[in-house]
Amino acid sequence: MKCSNCNEENSETAKFCKKCGAPLKEKTINHGDMINSMNDNKAKSDNTTKIIIIALAIVAVVLAGAFIYLYAFGDSGANDSSSNSAGSASQSSAPQANTETPKTAQKTTPSMRILGGSFSTGSADADKTYAQIYVGKEHAGESVIVQIYYSRDGSNLNNGNMVPANVHSDGYLYISSADAYKYYPDHATINLYDSSSNLMDTQSVSLSPTSGTQTF
Repeated sequence: MKCSNCNEENSETAKFCKKCGAPLKEKTINHGDMINSMNDNKAKSDNTTKIIIIALAIVAVVLAGAFIYLYAFGDSGANDSSSNSAGSASQSSAPQANTETPKTAQKTTPSMRILGGSFSTGSADADKTYAQIYVGKEHAGESVIVQIYYSRDGSNLNNGNMVPANVHSDGYLYISSADAYKYYPDHATINLYDSSSNLMDTQSVSLSPTSGTQTF
């Protein structure tokens, strides 16, 4: 504090001036300022307390909402998961139906066609007639039905039996007539069916009424 006599600066606790020795006046405290300061500090403290209370209330609401959500939906999700797991387990343990289509051991291709071949007869009318019909090597092993009508001068020489046959590895079907004919045939009609008797192709072949091999 300053000395009122010589303006010398002294310590706050000094009672006499260190320069002139005059008694120092004690510093008066303004009670009004003290009260105002206390009121300001109290107001600040009250505002801080209100802010803390509001923040805690917000946190409590958020936590309560999260708890309610987990309680309401967490159990249902767990139940759904457990039911799905149980359903999957029951499905996996249940015998599965066989949905595979049974495979046919031998199946003809609808695109099979008569591509060529030959007819052979013996040296006598009483010899059988043999047909070699080419359908392609890609059909080797397939089952078919072959029907051949032989005729001479417009008259049928046979009844055209339907003969089951398998395509050989060389792509040919080898078919012999059931009986020998009284005359050499001058015409042959070939009908080619699949194994279910569905007609796939037909071909008409003109022959010379003599013995030997004739190609078409």
